[in-house]
Amino acid sequence: MSDSASSPLDTSSPSSSSSTLATTPNLTHGDLRRSSYFSTACNNPYPTKATGISLSCSCLVNASVTVVPNYEDDKQPPNYVYVFGGFNLYTDEVYNDLYRLNVSEMKWEDVIYLKGSRPSKRTSHSASLWNQDKIIIFGGTDEQDLNCNDVIILDLKTMTWERPQVDGRIPLGRARHSATIYNDKLYIVGGYYTNSEEERNSVSPDVNCLNLQTWTWEEPITLIPRHSHVSFTYQNRLYVYGGYNEEMDREKSLVILDLRTQQVSKIEITSDSGPEMNGQHFAQIYWNQLVVVVTQSLKVETQEGSIGVWALDLDSLQWHQFEDGDRFVQGNWHYFAMAENCPRFFLFGIDERESDEYFSNVLSVDLQEYGLSRIQPPTIGWDFTRLLNDSSTSDFTIKSNEDGPHIHVHRIILLARWPHFSNMINSGMTESFNSTLTIPEPYAVVQAFVSYLYTDIIEGQLPIYTVADLMVLGNMYLIPRLTSLCCARLQENISIENVAKIYQCASVAGAHALKKRSMRYINTNFGPVSKTQGFRTLPKEILFDFLDSLPDKAKISVE
Repeated sequence: MSDSASSPLDTSSPSSSSSTLATTPNLTHGDLRRSSYFSTACNNPYPTKATGISLSCSCLVNASVTVVPNYEDDKQPPNYVYVFGGFNLYTDEVYNDLYRLNVSEMKWEDVIYLKGSRPSKRTSHSASLWNQDKIIIFGGTDEQDLNCNDVIILDLKTMTWERPQVDGRIPLGRARHSATIYNDKLYIVGGYYTNSEEERNSVSPDVNCLNLQTWTWEEPITLIPRHSHVSFTYQNRLYVYGGYNEEMDREKSLVILDLRTQQVSKIEITSDSGPEMNGQHFAQIYWNQLVVVVTQSLKVETQEGSIGVWALDLDSLQWHQFEDGDRFVQGNWHYFAMAENCPRFFLFGIDERESDEYFSNVLSVDLQEYGLSRIQPPTIGWDFTRLLNDSSTSDFTIKSNEDGPHIHVHRIILLARWPHFSNMINSGMTESFNSTLTIPEPYAVVQAFVSYLYTDIIEGQLPIYTVADLMVLGNMYLIPRLTSLCCARLQENISIENVAKIYQCASVAGAHALKKRSMRYINTNFGPVSKTQGFRTLPKEILFDFLDSLPDKAKISVE
């Protein structure tokens, strides 16, 4: 996801300016002077004055704001905040200056000494952080009021501007879009583009994706027309929140693009607990929460509706309000900045309505004040994995009926996880005295089975044939969760080459729904399936079962 920023010309919507993350040197433990600023400045619950140079254009509009978190200790405030581009509210002059806020000292500095050629002057662009040490700038509107489509990188380690050579389906110039990076891909969502046929700016419905490993633009995906919004990713899905549609109506819906299937969903969330559609809305992802900050509008003298901090739980789609915004009325806030999954956001603005120093007043808010913190996922399965095959603590071994090493295991874990093992031990079978058990399956299947007993999951990289045999074991040993996990994996991965194997194992394991789906797949693709090794080596009883299941009037048609 990206950082969010907003400016006076877009005062009632999430900003199109965005950025992800970067890394810079950490503070030294011995620097007591700088450490004292953490308690007096960044951790001050009320607005703080920033010092240092004044930005060349104090009334800077539609610049990008990028937060650089402290990666070595996420409980500490971020290291830097970068500001790039924008234009003068009064003269319309466009800039390509770069500024940096030293967060620990709350001091602005002009970043002059940079290698490479600066990007052209621009506004309403995106600035997305990649691999913790690079800012990727895309698009924006230049001095001639033309929309840009170039890609420029700022390497934060060397402070060098770079221009990668891109190819593929290069998108038209874009402004007031959103940008987010996921799995080394830059997603550009919506925004304004110049419609050559109508010679005017139109709102794009597309998602354009740049592969950051190959620098190739992929085919665009049609989503919805949206500008001045926020986009982020969560669990292999791209989310779009807020902003405006083509008719300049404010959007309340949450639009979701499944990045695996490209299926689009649109959800209308109606709740008395959610934020009202008034004032300025800023947003950023914090693990499984969409944090929404609402401040007073800069375009009206009186504020209607509520201001404060809300969070939308992306798992339950429930809103929660955490603050009524009393602190926010102590200033007029022009910019918001927050790094993805960082527990702190910043508001930049002024403390007097007449002032033009848009970055002089800083409010730093720690989300952990509201009880919002990252809860680490359970690790007990991985903790047990460290014990697997540890001969120094093992008191039992399991082996396959084919050549392969013995697997060193622990009775107490198997007694808790495997009913068959418990029955075997309690009945006094020979294996309980020999402390060795042979499972009549290939070694890879036995290894995957024991791994499941220790971790409660099946590995993502297991071959489909191994998963199919593992499903049979789960059914034979009365472990329904294992059987269900294998069924789900097989349902997602049926192909010409493996469908015969899946049909065979589903028949043996009593997985009736999977068996029926496999049969329909074979019937639909009978020609290529019948030529596979898997189909031609089906056991006689399985093949006859398949043939007996065919309708009496079934026939083969040739296209």
